[in-house]
Amino acid sequence: MGSRRTVKRLVLAITIAVAMPLAMAASVSAKTPYFTVEIEPAVPVSGQPLLVIVRTWQKADHAIPAGFDAVEALSGLLVARQPNGDSPDVAIPLVLRGPDRFEASVTLPAGDWILVAFPNRAGWASPVVPVGYPDTIPLSVRGPAPDLTGFAAALVVIVGVFVVIALVRRPRLTRGFSRLRRSHPG
Repeated sequence: MGSRRTVKRLVLAITIAVAMPLAMAASVSAKTPYFTVEIEPAVPVSGQPLLVIVRTWQKADHAIPAGFDAVEALSGLLVARQPNGDSPDVAIPLVLRGPDRFEASVTLPAGDWILVAFPNRAGWASPVVPVGYPDTIPLSVRGPAPDLTGFAAALVVIVGVFVVIALVRRPRLTRGFSRLRRSHPG
């Protein structure tokens, strides 16, 4: 009799363990449609804004766009986080730009970043993001290109000096060769 009760409790525990993540996935998808995230430009530069584009979808396969114009902005859906956790999260305030498109413009310092969907997973039965939603997206922000205008200006001046020297010396060299030919007829 005791083993039957143990088996029933074990089955109940397994059922709850399986049902909770499924219920959590259902509650996430009930509130937020499936979505994907794009970054433009693909390799952002420090100090320059990058565009985060979130597109919403009807199903987890991302085949048919979903109109999600019930809200004009989504806050708390995405953050940018450094992998080492040295700095606080950077919020990505998404604004509705079309029936299935939200956008945010963000400027990040150079370095490696991770875009994290559903950053606050408190209360979730499992920290695993359900199918059809992104979890983390790696992002590398490169430093700005060095300013070469001063170098280019210096190069133009140096080339100009060499051209002037060559033009000034050329007649002297030509005259020297003319004298040499006259003195040694060949």
